[in-house]
Amino acid sequence: MEHSGVSRGLPIAPEKLRLFFNFYFHFVTTCVLRKRWIGLTIMSVEDLNIEHLENEFAPILNLSATPQVKQPAIEYFLGLTGSDDGKNFIGNSTKFIKCIIELTDDRDDVVAEVACKTLINLATKDTICSRILSSDNFPDVVVKKFEKILNAEYKHADLVCKFLSNLTRPEECARKVADIMKENEDKLKISKFVSVLCKIDHNKEADLHYLAPILANLSQIHHIRDEILSRDQWVIQRLLPFVNYMESDIRRFGVVSCIKNCCFDEEHHEWLLSDKVDILSSLLLPLAGPEEFDDEEMEKLPERLQYLPPDKTREPNPQIRCILLQAILKLCATKKGRLFVKEKNTYIIIRELHKWESQRSNIIPIMNLIDILIGDEPEEGMENLHQVEIPEHLKEKFTKEDQEDEKEYMQ
Repeated sequence: MEHSGVSRGLPIAPEKLRLFFNFYFHFVTTCVLRKRWIGLTIMSVEDLNIEHLENEFAPILNLSATPQVKQPAIEYFLGLTGSDDGKNFIGNSTKFIKCIIELTDDRDDVVAEVACKTLINLATKDTICSRILSSDNFPDVVVKKFEKILNAEYKHADLVCKFLSNLTRPEECARKVADIMKENEDKLKISKFVSVLCKIDHNKEADLHYLAPILANLSQIHHIRDEILSRDQWVIQRLLPFVNYMESDIRRFGVVSCIKNCCFDEEHHEWLLSDKVDILSSLLLPLAGPEEFDDEEMEKLPERLQYLPPDKTREPNPQIRCILLQAILKLCATKKGRLFVKEKNTYIIIRELHKWESQRSNIIPIMNLIDILIGDEPEEGMENLHQVEIPEHLKEKFTKEDQEDEKEYMQ
């Protein structure tokens, strides 16, 4: 449950009062110790309210303020984001949020870095993400932040990526950001960001791994997926090699999640499974181990999965293995997709994975996929698994059976 916020112009609740008084005391003390005087009016407890606080502190959290004043202020605000109370206190003030966003562009690197970290922490709460996106100037902020990611010399690009990754996590927020990108598609084409992601040394000051989760979050939105799946832009084909990018779990997780989201759109399945993309090989390869098969079984496999070396290892991250399985399941939604996946002898890869898998939460998706691969085709009119409506009592029955199967397997 989210903590209730403080209404502008009303007295602050006791816990918020203590929170701010600690801040106020610590900040003034810090400035005095640094022999800096700031023109704050020491107010009575009865007068303490959010509007007053905004008016008092907005001039300090400002680009025009001196570093000696704004640095301890923004550092303390960063400290406040270490708790939910602190995040809610800041997040319920549009003015504070606006000031922090402005300070991410401060000429003082320390101030800019701390402001970015403060935003990253604030954006871990969905309610604050929505408030950030509701500010009047946020479309311009989105454009500027994404342009900074494209800037090969911007030293805080990683922090901006982490902020945008958190901000776009809720689907509603991802939609708002995606719409802003669409309105500015000349500057913010998805293909540009994929190009940056694929160029490992794009920015000497940043690794940009968190750009992948941004793409994953945005791919929740249909028109973003359309850009990624554009047949003349060569976008998803450039992402596929990063399914095996072992240097970063974050980048690999983001890319795999993005690819899975793209598998929701059935109209693209035939193209994705064709030689022009060969998505099935990319999804199966991380799930394959060093097992040997007889020649007949081997020849049925996609070429990239044939005669793998004896030291071949599987994807080490159980979450990523689960997403890969979910993506293959999506490709089995239609009859044509199922038949293709079956013909490529996917079953023997998943069968061996089933023997090897130790992550409890992955057993059910493995078993669900095996059921599809070895089961009979659905009757006429029920070929599209996404369109089949399952009665609630059957859903409960299947869930119970899944849980029993999982328990039996783990024993």
